[in-house]
Amino acid sequence: MNTKSNTIHLHGLNGLRALAAISVLWGHIFQDTFGNWNNLSGYGIKFITDGVTMFFVISGFLITYLLLHESEKTNTVDIPKFYMRRILRIWPIYYGYILIVLGILSLFHLQGDLATPKMWYYLFFTANIPFITASGIWPIVHYWSIGVEEQFYLFWPWLVKFGKKNILKIAIIVCCVWMACKWGSYMVFGKCWAYRFFSVTRFDCMMIGAIGAILYFNKNVVFNKFFTNKWITTTAWILLLASDYYAFLIPAPLRIEFLAIVSLAVIMSQLADKPFIINLENRFFDFIGKISYGIYVIHPILIFVFSKLYSTLNIGLPNALQYVLIYSFMTLITIGLAWLSYTFYEKPFLTLKSRFAIIQSKNSIDGK
Repeated sequence: MNTKSNTIHLHGLNGLRALAAISVLWGHIFQDTFGNWNNLSGYGIKFITDGVTMFFVISGFLITYLLLHESEKTNTVDIPKFYMRRILRIWPIYYGYILIVLGILSLFHLQGDLATPKMWYYLFFTANIPFITASGIWPIVHYWSIGVEEQFYLFWPWLVKFGKKNILKIAIIVCCVWMACKWGSYMVFGKCWAYRFFSVTRFDCMMIGAIGAILYFNKNVVFNKFFTNKWITTTAWILLLASDYYAFLIPAPLRIEFLAIVSLAVIMSQLADKPFIINLENRFFDFIGKISYGIYVIHPILIFVFSKLYSTLNIGLPNALQYVLIYSFMTLITIGLAWLSYTFYEKPFLTLKSRFAIIQSKNSIDGK
């Protein structure tokens, strides 16, 4: 970790964002929700079964760590500046993508897909509500996770500001209460609306990241020693990268929290003085991590457009080679367009965002 001149850089976090973003992209390429590739289907690659969970844990960890540093430096948390930083990072591409989607769907005479009262949920960051009822708007259905994060920001900085002395207890209580509500609704009513609400609105995952950040910030010896142990690190990486093969065996109410704890262990593995097994602190992963928010936001409409174009072609290749071609092309085109968005559209907002930063962070300037 670099803290020189009030600038914080948490090693490997951009790399973990890169893994999560690419995993989400690959998992969605062959989902019928976004595209149709002729007779090719059902071949989604997920080297992480739930990359979104990792995003939540990273966000909870980074936001909490920065808030604690700000509180330590200034003896308070500047809430207005916090919200300005979030607005300048999240809103421009969030709303810009909606406008682009509207234009693209108009070309295909599908603009009516957005002409629904449910659109208000997406405009006001509550997209998790239609997602819970499986009635989302398909080109922006993935906005549910951004809505959850924005809702988390409504209360968490206030708790850090006014409850700093007891913030670890508060985080543990919030996490446990949320998990208890989810487990209780599942045990009593099964996979009902209430269970889906607590499962989709993943404050527990963000709290797990926050708890890790608090313990790391306070230099908790037991926590740091346990999560940087090479055997724990090795196990966490194996569990993360193989999660698509075993996660379904974990009881549904506990699955997400289990993966969140694994994600926290992987985060801590990168913060060790000498990361064991895998070190994501390099230029390639840092680059992908910088544009990971763009990758996440824009990928559904790209899958739609290019699957439409692909369907008009007659590719005389074996299916296996077609899969390789599609995955390679979609990865490159998504990264390329996310880079263009980052460089020519998002950067001015990020530059302005830095003016509201009490503690500068390369992770939050570059990533989400």
